[in-house]
Amino acid sequence: MTLLTVQPTTTQAQIAGLDRLIAENQRLQDELSRQQIQMQHLQVAFEEVLAAKQRLESQLAEAQATMAQLLTENEQLTTDLNELKQAPFKSRRCSATTRTSPTSSGRGRHSGQGRRRPERIDQTKRVEIGDMCPDCGTAFTGKIQVRSRVIEDIEPVRPTIVTRYEIERRWCPECRAYQENPVTAALPRYRLGLHLMLFVVYQKVALGLSYGKIRRELAIYFNLSVSRKTLQAIVAEVAHLFGPAYKRLIALMRAQAALHVDETGWRVNGHNHWLWIFVNDVVTLYVLSRSRGSKIPKALLGAEFEGVIISDFFSAYGPLDHQKAKCWAHLLRDSQALTKGRPPPDDERARFHHDLHSLFLEMGLALEEAAADQTARQQLYQQMRTKLLTLTQQDWQDPDCLRLARRIEKHLEELLLWLCNPEVTPDNNEAERELRPAVITRKTSFGSRSRQGAHAFAVLLSLIRTWERQGDDFFTLGQDILTAACS
Repeated sequence: MTLLTVQPTTTQAQIAGLDRLIAENQRLQDELSRQQIQMQHLQVAFEEVLAAKQRLESQLAEAQATMAQLLTENEQLTTDLNELKQAPFKSRRCSATTRTSPTSSGRGRHSGQGRRRPERIDQTKRVEIGDMCPDCGTAFTGKIQVRSRVIEDIEPVRPTIVTRYEIERRWCPECRAYQENPVTAALPRYRLGLHLMLFVVYQKVALGLSYGKIRRELAIYFNLSVSRKTLQAIVAEVAHLFGPAYKRLIALMRAQAALHVDETGWRVNGHNHWLWIFVNDVVTLYVLSRSRGSKIPKALLGAEFEGVIISDFFSAYGPLDHQKAKCWAHLLRDSQALTKGRPPPDDERARFHHDLHSLFLEMGLALEEAAADQTARQQLYQQMRTKLLTLTQQDWQDPDCLRLARRIEKHLEELLLWLCNPEVTPDNNEAERELRPAVITRKTSFGSRSRQGAHAFAVLLSLIRTWERQGDDFFTLGQDILTAACS
């Protein structure tokens, strides 16, 4: 028996294929939708990553700028720290004209700054070249070009100006005497003029030259012969006439808010005396005395002085009734000496100096932060007082460390006054620097021959140094005083 197989019709096969295509198309559409959704998610994630990248780049730029600023501040702090470490042991004043350029190297080199061209031209001279070359004899061509060169010089010999005054005299019947106008070019009974007298005083007192050298100067530069006795008489006479100005310096000194005080030895006719100095930015006063006791500053300062006395630890300043401040430079020099003399240095002695020096540096850096804020200064004063007192109360065994610790405790308030009083400095270097001119003169002259000469030196040096500090010219002010004395 034969079975018949029924084949699907063409139409049914096409319908089945169409269904499959529709199903595949639907699957592909679903897949496309999923891919699009995933793409959108990736796009959002990419944008977030891009934004995060921009934020990180901005943070990196800020961090780099902050790092550069910190590096600059670190270099400045390092420089300030090194200067502060050296401050107690050297002068804090440094002239801008003598400061070496940062780019210069080697000893003896200069920063490349030349002398300023003078503003005043006294004369002009023409240096002609002629028409022929001085080397080969060829005739020049073209226009003449001119360059300028300014030279400052002095005349090796300047003869004195000798003036004869014809002084008129007239009879006054009322006064019953002859009258005449004074000659203000020289003091009475002197044949040497005021300019010459001031020159002699400045050479002797300010520059510390001997009378013999001054005589040589006058002979070489001015062709003038002056005896030693005449030079001595000139210095004594000018000091006498400057006496009232010297007394005004004492009154000016007593009106100051703070004064540096010091003293040094001075020989008068072979006997020991003392040259005292009272100085600040306004006034410099020298006083000669046979005593080194407290009665000298007591008498000079008087009851009206209400300022601060800045000094070393010499006992003569202890009895003073005025507010006092002590010199950190002297204290740190003494503590530094503990690290020497016992090689190798004892650990306790080295630690004492290190801790004390570090605390001083901390005070200086903290004071820069406080600046003009008086409340912050008072807080700093209390903080540093506690730290300094803690340092002294440690269990020091070395007798020298213990001695310095007792000294600090004794002068605790005086060592910290500079933190809360802006008029006070932490050292007494100002007085020591102002004593140097007198010390140099002492080395060359071995002091003074008489008390009158020593007093004259103190008077004249006081006025010279004070006027220089105030920006005044000694010869101008001195001329005014001497001219008034001639009237």
